[in-house]
Amino acid sequence: MHKKDICMALVVVIAWGLNFIAINMGLREMPPLLLGALRFFMATVPAIFFLPRPSVSWSWLIALGLSINVGQFAFLFMSMKVGMPAGLASLLLQAQAFFTLVFAVLWFGQRWHFNNIAGLLLAFSGIVLIGLQQGGSMTQLGFCLII
Repeated sequence: MHKKDICMALVVVIAWGLNFIAINMGLREMPPLLLGALRFFMATVPAIFFLPRPSVSWSWLIALGLSINVGQFAFLFMSMKVGMPAGLASLLLQAQAFFTLVFAVLWFGQRWHFNNIAGLLLAFSGIVLIGLQQGGSMTQLGFCLII
C-alpha cells in the first residue's frame, strides 16, 4: 500500500476509536438519547447543504435513517450508559455485519454461500464468547442493548 493509503486508514481507525471515547465522556453530562440527537443534528445540518438527497424513495430513506442511525446509535448510547465499556462497545457494534447478512437473506432473498456461513459462525462464536465473559465493567443489559 502507498503511504497515503496507510495514513488514510490510520485516520479512520483513530477517529473511530476517539469517537467511542467522546461518546463515553458525553454520557457523563447528558442522557443517551439527547446526546445521540445532538450528534446527528450536528452531522446532518452541514450535510444537507453539501450532499444531494439519495435517489431512493422517501420510505426507504426514512427506514434506513431510523434503523441504522436512530436505532443502532440509540441502543449503543444506552448500552454505554448502563455499563458497556467504550472499547468493547466499538467491537460489539460490528455485530451489524452479522445481522446485515441474515436480513439480506430473509428480506431480499440473497443466497447463502460457504464463505457467508463460515463468517457467520465465526462472528456468532465471537459474540457468544464476549457475552459469556462477565468480568470487568460490562453489564448484561449493556451487552443485550448493543447486540
